Amino acid sequence: MQKETGRQARQRGNPLTRGRKFSADELQLTLLWFLRDAPAHGYQLIKGLSELSQGYYSPSPGVVYPALTQLQERGLAEVEQQGKRKSYRISPAGLDYLQTHHERVALLIATLRHAAKKMQWLTLSGESEAQASAATGWLPEFIQARRALRTALLAGDDADHTQQRRMAEILQRAAADILSVSGNPDFIRGEDHHDQ
Repeated sequence: MQKETGRQARQRGNPLTRGRKFSADELQLTLLWFLRDAPAHGYQLIKGLSELSQGYYSPSPGVVYPALTQLQERGLAEVEQQGKRKSYRISPAGLDYLQTHHERVALLIATLRHAAKKMQWLTLSGESEAQASAATGWLPEFIQARRALRTALLAGDDADHTQQRRMAEILQRAAADILSVSGNPDFIRGEDHHDQ
């Protein structure tokens, strides 16, 4: 089996895959999301990303600081020198940019939160599904249903076009129903759909 490239993953819409985290633009959007409430130093932003994802995504300073510089150069963030450290704050243009891309950033943050819950589940479920459920809020039957769907999709991977169309209709109805039940009917649209 040929290994998927980061570009192929992006084309599928999956922001976090093994060996690849966020693109430069995705990281910048996420940093703006953190800066929307209060200014922060680069180290605080790295720590925030790591805490939000339970350590799944902890970008290096060599990735974060250039992203912050790009945000500043684009006029989306402002910087203030505080001793030896730089404090970054979102600019009015950055707030507008964040608002324009609110659906995309909501998906990125949801993906980080999902990664955190998944890590908790995997860590704790080996000892006790009840403990994993209490920590994540996920019911065992919810996890089983997700696995069953993933297995069904793999089983249908070689389906002909007629079968694929039928499966697509089923998946679209299921996605709409799930979003309706979750209270987030407008959470994802079009290209924002991604595998979990």
